[in-house]
Amino acid sequence: MQTRVILLGTSHPHIFHRFAYLKEKNVSVLGYYDNDDQTACRMQEHAGCPRYLNCTELLKLEFDIVLIHGRDHENAKYIRLAIDNGAKAIFLEKPGVASPAEFYDLATEIKQKSIIFEVGWELHYLEPVEFARDILQSSLLGYITEARFHGGCPGGAGAEPWQSHEANIGGFFYSLGGHVVEIVIDLFGLPNQVVSSIRKLPEREPHRGFSWVPDLFHGRILDPEKAVGSLVHEDLASAILEYETMNAHLDFNAWEPSGYLDDWTVDIYGIYGSLHLGLGGRGHLLMKEARQGWKVGRNGIFQDGKYRKDDMLKAAFNKQMDGFFQRAQNGAQNGNTKDISCDETVAQKVLELFHALYTSAQTRAWVTTSK
Repeated sequence: MQTRVILLGTSHPHIFHRFAYLKEKNVSVLGYYDNDDQTACRMQEHAGCPRYLNCTELLKLEFDIVLIHGRDHENAKYIRLAIDNGAKAIFLEKPGVASPAEFYDLATEIKQKSIIFEVGWELHYLEPVEFARDILQSSLLGYITEARFHGGCPGGAGAEPWQSHEANIGGFFYSLGGHVVEIVIDLFGLPNQVVSSIRKLPEREPHRGFSWVPDLFHGRILDPEKAVGSLVHEDLASAILEYETMNAHLDFNAWEPSGYLDDWTVDIYGIYGSLHLGLGGRGHLLMKEARQGWKVGRNGIFQDGKYRKDDMLKAAFNKQMDGFFQRAQNGAQNGNTKDISCDETVAQKVLELFHALYTSAQTRAWVTTSK
């Protein structure tokens, strides 16, 4: 299979990662389309391929792979167009769609037609997450009784356009917190039921936040003047997830006084030991007894200088794209690696959990998942 690529939508900032990757790998990009004329015009200096004024003409080309980076409320339409016009592989930028229900029928059709599919939850491929996956598969900790997950965004980043679509089910928790929600599902699957609080805080006086990107073509601004309670959507999200044999606790904060991943954590408690990971690097295992080569007490992990956040993030981006293109070229929904990809099944589970969490917050009640 050739790798003839077209781009539907270029309005998510990760499009610049894709352009860099495609150029580095010398992938043939036939053209791009964006629904916003200003965005499409300005993107010409970055794209390195022709701009198409309407997607109908672009879809007439002989292509194999579609990369979708539209606004969330546009993406269900782009997925439909890709399916109907014979796409063999589709890469969809997170969170994918504005509302979970928009994706369910599309996921069924993607699976039925054996289309290679991937959603841009790149932290699935982050080295600390892979380490957690291996630890659980090894049963090192014994059976698990509890897990805690924390995520968020730098103070001010919750006001960026991609966290502020009024048509979306939510804001920063939906667009950025989904990284951690995907990790929960990767490690433990869907829970039986959930209860949550997802809410705006009372508006406070403006303060110096951490960082903010005002638009697609503007660099990151440090120390922006922003106010808690002023976001389009939520400031906080907290939840309890009940599984048959354990509970998981989630908490997310749109006003972290730190950079992406710096305060994001995964803590897993088993009967023989506990795992404590910072997703930006560093962590430790605390063992009750010596097992599988780990000593009693504290065992440091990701401690030396080679585990730098930016390097690990770049490696995760590249590993996801390498795996996607490998699967697309092989025509196989699952590659030869041990990793389960972020395919349509994973995407549907993430969206089902989001639906349950937002429904619980609205109804102030426990909600059963569609597990």
